[in-house]
Amino acid sequence: MDNNSNYYNNNTGNGSYGTQYNNQYSSPNGQGYYYPPIYSHTPQENNPGGYSYYQNLYNMFGGYNPIVDKEAVQLSRYGLITGALILCVFALQFIVGLMISNGTIAELCNENVNFSMAVSALAQIFYMFVPFFAFYLFSGSEYKNKMNIFNVPKSGILYVLGVFAGLGLCLAGNSVTTLFSVTLEVFGVTFFSGSEDMAIPTSFVGALIYIFSTAVMPALFEEFAFRGVVMQPLRKYGDWFAILMSAFCFAIVHANMVQIPFAFIAGVSLGYFCIKTKSIWTSVTIHFLNNLISVLFSVYFENYPDASILIYYVATSALVLIGVVAMIVFRKNCTVKTKKDPTAMNKHKRLKKAAFVTTPTLIIAINSVIITTLGLTQTKNMLGLLLVLAGLFFIMLNLFRWVNVIRTEKMIKYQKMYTASKVLLIIASIVFPIASLFTLVG
Repeated sequence: MDNNSNYYNNNTGNGSYGTQYNNQYSSPNGQGYYYPPIYSHTPQENNPGGYSYYQNLYNMFGGYNPIVDKEAVQLSRYGLITGALILCVFALQFIVGLMISNGTIAELCNENVNFSMAVSALAQIFYMFVPFFAFYLFSGSEYKNKMNIFNVPKSGILYVLGVFAGLGLCLAGNSVTTLFSVTLEVFGVTFFSGSEDMAIPTSFVGALIYIFSTAVMPALFEEFAFRGVVMQPLRKYGDWFAILMSAFCFAIVHANMVQIPFAFIAGVSLGYFCIKTKSIWTSVTIHFLNNLISVLFSVYFENYPDASILIYYVATSALVLIGVVAMIVFRKNCTVKTKKDPTAMNKHKRLKKAAFVTTPTLIIAINSVIITTLGLTQTKNMLGLLLVLAGLFFIMLNLFRWVNVIRTEKMIKYQKMYTASKVLLIIASIVFPIASLFTLVG
């Protein structure tokens, strides 16, 4: 069982849309977007950008653009909120871990695997659902409208095709992640998820509890959190930006390199089909089935430890092929288009990314994930250590570059909070390499 677990442990557990802005900026004939006349003194057909007149005036005063600045401030607010919610998840996970690691609950969890799975299910309500739901409840009506994405898919056929296509992409992403991990192991780097010693139930009742804890609850809670609370407000800045940023946040909340690459790929798939079918229930179903497959194979190999891993490969390969066919048919029949960025930031992709990702709360969350990952990583030789250090250097370099985009961009006013982000990155760039030298060599 232990030898086989790495091949199927990449599940995304344990460990009308808000279209008001589309209607506001859509042209009368429904073709594309334009800015309201207040931002333009020239006919729309001769002025696609919609704000070049004022842009010329702003350029006279050093390039400052209050339209872009206002949108960057709002985007940074979304980044702050998202980072704070992720940090709440991490903090509550830590608190739950302390509560169940000692005393009677810990003893019962060690003695009874079914009880352990039930505790895990309840814990998810506390650390994953509560922070995001509380934020939803106390949000204003405008924010709630953007997150109101619990529509039933209008087309049952597209829903089924989207589920199979999305599941195929998730399983393909699992294979890519496995190849990535195996390749790094060859060079002396081994990643762990922290759940390698988790007991797998073998009874029917235990399996049902395991399914509920690992497949049902994460599919509901994590989709509400990341395809609802996080992704929907970001759609104002373009659907693909929202998909990628929500997938990034979905990945880091898993906090270990066994799951992070897979969770990002799965997050892209889940966000894409959520938007294309105009329903979060599509991504919930994909998420559930992906985790269900992981659970079923875990239970199967626990009951039949001598079974060949070939069974897993045949089953997942068949589902990937079905997914490819479903994706082809889906794309031919789905008329819903992913919306481009209608804001003034549509030509400033680096600025959008920097404004969202490098807020202090998200920087702290990323650094927390790096610390956790280092604790779950083992290097067997100098080459492996150098690869880990190179990975740290690459991450820190890009974060520094994004912060500097904020610091040097003349179109916006520099927000002081990004100075805190840079200080945090400087501290991290000093501490992490030193920590690596003491903790990674096994």
